[in-house]
Amino acid sequence: MVMGDTITIHRATAADAPAIGAVFDAAVRVAWTYFGELVQTPMFAPEEWDREVADHQPPNVMLVAAGATGAVLGFVAAHPADGELFLLFVHPDAAGRGVGRRLLGAAHDALREAGCREAFLYTHQSNERALAVYRAAGYHPDGTVRDSEFRGIGIRELRLVKSL
Repeated sequence: MVMGDTITIHRATAADAPAIGAVFDAAVRVAWTYFGELVQTPMFAPEEWDREVADHQPPNVMLVAAGATGAVLGFVAAHPADGELFLLFVHPDAAGRGVGRRLLGAAHDALREAGCREAFLYTHQSNERALAVYRAAGYHPDGTVRDSEFRGIGIRELRLVKSL
């Protein structure tokens, strides 16, 4: 599906996995400063991105936004079985161009097509940019908080919901 003049959205394929990992690494270096030094090196090995793409084949959803040259600008993943928006990352060089909004819209469409009436996601309470993007897209906190740990760092995530 073509979005705008130079951005296309397509289902992720195995060939996209390295670029998806690179987008994730670049995005977290900028946005996840609350993780300190951990974000300065790749958090996941290439084979983990291969597995993530494979795990998001139908009935799950993983979509990629590509620019005019085919370069991956961002990606989103969703789980239609429960309505969860699982991942949304945009390369910092593509920030502010509507890539995240387009990916979010495409993920919402996929969830609706699967029969979901509500979408939910978790995001770190300190991720100001993500919280602003999700608020602008109509998400709101439902009061649920998830505390967990990632590589020795405590994480507090807010659950956000949106009617589809």
